[in-house]
Amino acid sequence: MKQDAFIQRLRQGLGNLPRQEVEEIVADYREYIGDAIAAGRKEEDVISALGDPDKLAREIKAQATYRQWQARRSFGNLARVVASIAGLGLLNLILLVPFIIYLALLTVGYVVSGACAVGGLLAAVYVGSHQMFGWPLADKPSIHVSREAGHSASNTASGEGDEENGQPPDLGTVRVDGDHFVLALDEGSKASIVTRHGVLEIKNRDGDTKIVAIGNGTDKLLTKTGDNRYRIATSEVKSMEVKDDDGKAVSIVHTDDKTLLWDVRDRDRSERVQFEQDAQGNTSRLALKSGSDSVVIDPNKGITLKSDNDMVHIVAPMGWSLGAMTLRYALALLIGGALGLMICIWLTRLTWRAVSRYVSRQISALSARLDEHGQTL
Repeated sequence: MKQDAFIQRLRQGLGNLPRQEVEEIVADYREYIGDAIAAGRKEEDVISALGDPDKLAREIKAQATYRQWQARRSFGNLARVVASIAGLGLLNLILLVPFIIYLALLTVGYVVSGACAVGGLLAAVYVGSHQMFGWPLADKPSIHVSREAGHSASNTASGEGDEENGQPPDLGTVRVDGDHFVLALDEGSKASIVTRHGVLEIKNRDGDTKIVAIGNGTDKLLTKTGDNRYRIATSEVKSMEVKDDDGKAVSIVHTDDKTLLWDVRDRDRSERVQFEQDAQGNTSRLALKSGSDSVVIDPNKGITLKSDNDMVHIVAPMGWSLGAMTLRYALALLIGGALGLMICIWLTRLTWRAVSRYVSRQISALSARLDEHGQTL
């Protein structure tokens, strides 16, 4: 190969370097070759001693990228140095493949650990804020009570309106309408109401309703809205019991903490529904009984199922409520994610140091070979 052909291929191989740097390198090699020829060596022998101009260009570019990395030690510059070294031989390329796989796994570790840490932090803040301050509000499941055939079905006992027919929820002859109880007393029904001012007795006999009021102003608490229909504010009621002519009864007790205790039962109490309702209409504890079978749902104690002599009791692990369990798992997720990030950072530092030492050794060996070429010339 002649000098001009060698220089042309060398210039093409150095095309990615700055033009001024390329011209300086080409001038140096022209000078090396010229000095060797002047010393009596054949041009072909000199060019042959320099080797493949494409490989020589890759080695020179590897040195250039290494100098850039030394001037500014960033991950991008280091990656370019590694790529330059990998292009110098098959062995380096084989070593690069597992290294790339390792970097991919390390990146996945960062993503997964970061997602766990952020997700755990957000969940812990959300649940902790709700547990401590009651905000943000969490949706609570409502409890539905179905009436017998012939009545409107699936009415909610939470104080909210029925979304299907637009009617407020009701239980037999007692219906909740906002902050009022509504009584619909059919033939043979009677209601006993203990208010904050006295006692009210309402009876429907032969289509004639009779009201007995004991206490000053007690009769004024009751408002007639239609035939055998009456309204009374829930805040005025301490307790109430309504019975029909079949012996079915609805009992309501208003506790001091504004909780309503409902008890719906038949004559012999073999069929019974009991639940608690707070001032916002949220239902907490629910108990259902049918003969010897019963179901009790209590958020603090769990779920109890009974049938004859068999019983199944389901509780949260170690007595934790759902919110406390969620907070515990959120904190575990946060701690796990944080530990994962710490491990990834530690591995990254080790990798950086190992790659830096590897690059330095490779560039040192490469520089030694290039210096040897210069000395040979």
